[in-house]
Amino acid sequence: MSLTACGGGDDKKGGGSAKAGGSASESPKSVDRKDAKAVLASSAKKTSEVTAFKIVLTTKDNEGDTRAEQSWRKKPQPLTTVKSISNAPGKPGKESYSIVTGGVVYTKTDQVPASGKSWFKIETKAGTDPNGIEGFVSDRLAALNATPSTQWVGAETVNGRPADHYRATIVMADLAKYEGPAMSKAARDGYVRDAKEAGRKQVVLDMWVGKDDLPLKSQEASKGKKGDEVVTEEYSNYGAGPKDEAPPASAVLTWDEYLNALAKS
Repeated sequence: MSLTACGGGDDKKGGGSAKAGGSASESPKSVDRKDAKAVLASSAKKTSEVTAFKIVLTTKDNEGDTRAEQSWRKKPQPLTTVKSISNAPGKPGKESYSIVTGGVVYTKTDQVPASGKSWFKIETKAGTDPNGIEGFVSDRLAALNATPSTQWVGAETVNGRPADHYRATIVMADLAKYEGPAMSKAARDGYVRDAKEAGRKQVVLDMWVGKDDLPLKSQEASKGKKGDEVVTEEYSNYGAGPKDEAPPASAVLTWDEYLNALAKS
């Protein structure tokens, strides 16, 4: 069950005179920001140590567009909240809200008021692994580090914050052969498998990294089964996770109960 979809952000060439928000400290000024592998390796390490952040995920393809706001935390238990809105031809503005935790996706619904319950749940392996519900940032950083052609594009700004822009064309047939420290076999195989299932032979992958080495934005552009597709994530609120918790059992329908209630309504 996909919890993400994706698009945009505003990037502006230039100066980076705006001050970075948040509490993270900036990298030493002696670091060469044009050294793509050094900066991205540092970013991967810092991201792996983060315990919470927010993602705005947008997806644009031939079937429409989706925007999702995800707030993720690792402690005390991995949990993600997802607020999304999708626009498809003839079906604009479909909204949903879900909470993912403990191997379960809870989705809020108002379609079965007769049941007296306002949520239904789907059992899933997502949520048992915090790395499985925190967006694409870790895999994208790893893929860029595993690709020899990754380069610094320039100094830009993302939502008013100074950033360095890095880019590579990731060829799946080449990435599938990668063996090295930048990307684990599991992450590599999963990234290649997902691309193959979507009909993507290669992607143009961009990453914008703040001066504190925390990612601010990533974007993956490709052509696949859904035609031209752009999947974008914007990252913020590092260290600030969602306050939500899973709804009480008394308010939750199982998937089968939900379907039966719909059939009777």
